[in-house]
Amino acid sequence: MSHSRLLRSLVVTGSMALAATTLSATAAVPATALAPSPQVAACANDHGGAAPARVREGSKKLEPNLFQGTGDQYASLADASTLAAASVSIPTYFHVITPTSATQADRDRLASLVQAQVGVLNEAYAGRSGAQASSATPFSFSLQNIDYFANDTWSTVTPGNVEKQMKAATRVGGKNVLNVWTANIGDGLLGWATFPTKKLSSNDGVVILDESMPGGTAGKYAFGDTLTHEVGHWLALYHTFQGGCRGQGDQVADTPAEATAQFDCPTGADTCTAPGLDPIHNYMDYTQDSCMYQFTAGQVARMSDAWQQYRAS
Repeated sequence: MSHSRLLRSLVVTGSMALAATTLSATAAVPATALAPSPQVAACANDHGGAAPARVREGSKKLEPNLFQGTGDQYASLADASTLAAASVSIPTYFHVITPTSATQADRDRLASLVQAQVGVLNEAYAGRSGAQASSATPFSFSLQNIDYFANDTWSTVTPGNVEKQMKAATRVGGKNVLNVWTANIGDGLLGWATFPTKKLSSNDGVVILDESMPGGTAGKYAFGDTLTHEVGHWLALYHTFQGGCRGQGDQVADTPAEATAQFDCPTGADTCTAPGLDPIHNYMDYTQDSCMYQFTAGQVARMSDAWQQYRAS
């Protein structure tokens, strides 16, 4: 068993804990998100492109069109020398959003999940998260702070105006800083992310379901790989099933073509006639967390290019 898989087992059995550090509270009107909203159906960010999302199997959430609006600019990145493994440490800030009813015990538990999540994220991007080989990336993630916001509107956030308000009020740092918001997000979403842009957006960052962190209650999606997947988008990776069986797909040559998203862990799935089985073990598919353990060398090169072109500042 790899170190990361062992780490995940320890987290699930409750062996990791860390006290919360800070608390910030704001009053708001309670809100719920039981059915997909028009904003989620559109899933548009403030640049006109769509924020890529990871969804649960059976979700009514509509798949965003990643080539809408500004999405085309990511189809071809300037080719640069791939950065060395573990050569870039990304300052990382977590913003934990809870309802106003949350207790200190709730915040302490979420703090322990955040610590475990950072460990899983670093293992994945170091290529150490599975029994089989994965390419190491240039990136590691250094947790700078966890802050807490008790806000009943933000606590069930979905893509749209509430998201923008939440991020504008809480985001810190520049384009090279990863901001992660955790909440009980709605619409069957596990998370979503923004692509990099040349000009810093107040909307920049990643939102994930809090219970998708290692040790959470999201079942087969509770080992921390929602954040791994969404940070891939933050570094300009598309889904492996982008474009289906036609065209350039996800713009990465060494990820086999895939007609549609896969869920669970369907070994042997092969939905396109092009060479290669569906990349069900790739972090950028929709399979369950225990099935995911791989970035390809081509994906690593693309993330490296995107960092140098958009985020290294």
